[in-house]
Amino acid sequence: MYVIASDATVVSRAAGRVLLAGTEANLDEIRAIVATLADNARGQVFIEVPSAAAIDPMATPERVTVTWLARDVRSGDMGTGLACAPGQAVARAIRAWVGEMSTGDADIDGDAICVWLGKDVPHDAASV
Repeated sequence: MYVIASDATVVSRAAGRVLLAGTEANLDEIRAIVATLADNARGQVFIEVPSAAAIDPMATPERVTVTWLARDVRSGDMGTGLACAPGQAVARAIRAWVGEMSTGDADIDGDAICVWLGKDVPHDAASV
């Protein structure tokens, strides 16, 4: 089960795992949300940036991982030869993470995953 959070308060009170995702445009919001997480929080943060030069490490609780997704080293849609469009890498990362970390069975998965998505994350990424 997923709980879609619209603000930091919902995420900071999450009892289960958290998933935060956005692009460089959402970096300040993501940092603010991460700062509210409890020390025992667990989950994943995905941040898509134009290039590795835009990576600015952040401190997180021990069981929260941050993955930086540089667009300039990723391809767009398979077989097109196009560059990665803004929001494309983070949407793929969300779908892959949910596919790996969730069976779709609440009894097996346990606590709900609290999800916060930046405004520029493609809407189809939220439909995983």
